[in-house]
Amino acid sequence: MRLRILGWMPKANVPWLGVPRGFTLRRDHWIPGRAWRNWIAKAMDEAIPGSSLVIRDRLLVVHRLPAPRDSYALEVYSSAARLGVVEYSPSGDWFFRPSGALASILEGQGFPVVRVEWRGRLKGKKVRVPQASCSEGEYVLVESGGFVGPARILDREGCVVRVRDMAPKGFRLLGESTIEDAVSVNRAYVERIAAEAVEFIRREAGGRLYVAVSGGIDSGVTLSLAVEALGPGRVTAVYADTGMEFPENRETAEKLASRLGVDLVVVESGRDPLDEIRARGLMTRDRRWCTRLLKLAPLARYYKRVNARVVADGARALESDSRAQTPRSGVNPLIPFVKRILPIHQWSRLEVQLYAHLRGLPVNPLYDRGLERIGCMVCPAMHLYELRLAERLASGFYERLYRVLGEMGVRDPRGLILGGSWRTDSSY
Repeated sequence: MRLRILGWMPKANVPWLGVPRGFTLRRDHWIPGRAWRNWIAKAMDEAIPGSSLVIRDRLLVVHRLPAPRDSYALEVYSSAARLGVVEYSPSGDWFFRPSGALASILEGQGFPVVRVEWRGRLKGKKVRVPQASCSEGEYVLVESGGFVGPARILDREGCVVRVRDMAPKGFRLLGESTIEDAVSVNRAYVERIAAEAVEFIRREAGGRLYVAVSGGIDSGVTLSLAVEALGPGRVTAVYADTGMEFPENRETAEKLASRLGVDLVVVESGRDPLDEIRARGLMTRDRRWCTRLLKLAPLARYYKRVNARVVADGARALESDSRAQTPRSGVNPLIPFVKRILPIHQWSRLEVQLYAHLRGLPVNPLYDRGLERIGCMVCPAMHLYELRLAERLASGFYERLYRVLGEMGVRDPRGLILGGSWRTDSSY
C-alpha cells in the first residue's frame, strides 16, 4: 500500500488533505463516530484523569494500526498532534497509551508535571517520583530539559514509573472543530478526487451501470458518484439481502436510492442462513461459503437475467491486503461474465466521509454505534470488539444462532462466538 500524508490545518483544527507535509499513515484512517469518541475519552481519562478535555468538541482522526491477535488498535490525532493509541484487549477492556505530544498539551493546560533531573535520554527509563504523583490514573506527567512526557506507573506504592515518550514543551490545544469545518477546508480536494472518479466511471461503464450497495458508506458514495457520472436513469442500485443483515443496512440503502433518484433492486438467496449453518458449520475467514452462497450467487443470477455488462462496488485498497491487490477494473472470479469497476479503490475512509458529508448522503447509524464494517450481524471478518457489540445490537438473531449451535452439539455457543476462535478454526 502506498503511504498517505495527513496534513493538519491548525487554524480550523481539522485534517488537511492533498498537502505535501504532515503525518505519514500506512493504513486506513477516518473520523470516529459517537461510540468510538466515548470509548477513547473514557480510556484517556483512565490513563490520565481529565485528559479527555483535549478532544472535547474537537474533530478527531483515527488511524488503524497492526495489533496482536484479537486486539484492535488506533492512533488518535487532533490539535495537529498524535495524541496516543487506544487499544481494545481480548479481555474486553479499552486502554490508552498517551504520547509526548499529549503530555505537552496537558502541561500547557495546567496539568501537574513532575520535574525529573536526568542526564541524557529519559524516554524508556525507570525513575522514582514523589508519592503524591501516583495517587490516581495510570500515568504521571514528567518533565526534563524542556521536554515533557507520560510515565506509566509500575509500582504505585513505591511510585516507580517508566517514561513512555517525550516531546518538547509548547504543543497547543487548538480550537473547537466539526466535520463541517473539515469539509469546508477540504472542499476543493474532495471535488477533485470526485471528478476523477466520475471520469473513470464514464470511461468504464458504457451503457447502464449496476452498483452493489450494502448500506455502508463506501457503496453509498460509489452509487452517488455513479449518478453524477451517468445520471439516475442509467444507474441501478442492487442490494443483496443475505438474511443476516442488520435492519439499518437495508433502510439506509433505501434512503440513499430515494435521495439519488435511482431504482433499488433487492436480491435474496431464498435460503435460511441458520439452516445453512446447521448443514455447513460456521463460516471462517478461509471458508466464507456465506458470501458465495448468500450474496454473490443471487447477485450473479440477477446480473445474468438483466444482461448486465458492468457492475461497480465500493471496495477500497486500504480495507485489507487482499483488496489492495484487486484491480480497479477487472472481474470478480465468482461473477466472471461482468466487468467489475472500483471507482473509490484508492480513497481513504476519511475521503469517503468528507464526500458523503459534502453531498448530504444518508449514513448508516451503526457507524455511530461503534461498528467499523457494515454487513452481516455475524461475520468472520468482524473484529472481536465488533462481535461483542453486534450481540447487543442484534440480540434476537444471536439468541437464535446460539440455539442452532446448541442443537449442533456446541457446549458453549455464546463463548464460542464471542471468543472469536471460530473465525479461523472450524474444528469446534
